[in-house]
Amino acid sequence: MRIRFSPDARSYVKSEASYLRERSVLAAQSFSDNLKRLKLNLARFPKLGQASDELPVPGVFRFVMGDYLIDYEIRGDVIEVLAVRHGRQRPPDRLDDDFDFEAVEN
Repeated sequence: MRIRFSPDARSYVKSEASYLRERSVLAAQSFSDNLKRLKLNLARFPKLGQASDELPVPGVFRFVMGDYLIDYEIRGDVIEVLAVRHGRQRPPDRLDDDFDFEAVEN
């Protein structure tokens, strides 16, 4: 199976690698090595992650890679990595506590 990263996931990986490289070359190398290992393992075992009701889209799997959460889906012979984020970061689709629902037009 082929592994493809969405533009958002690719952007996050580049940004995180740069951030880590500025602070610790060893941490940046570990992050890179873990991603390479993840891609190899996902290609061999596409359902390595777990499906979860907390994920916003049915059919999406989540794999925990150390401190990082990797969300992906299987599309035929392609695994699409949809999102990569640090576990301490807020999910991108989660609303703030003070979100004004009345201001949203339907």
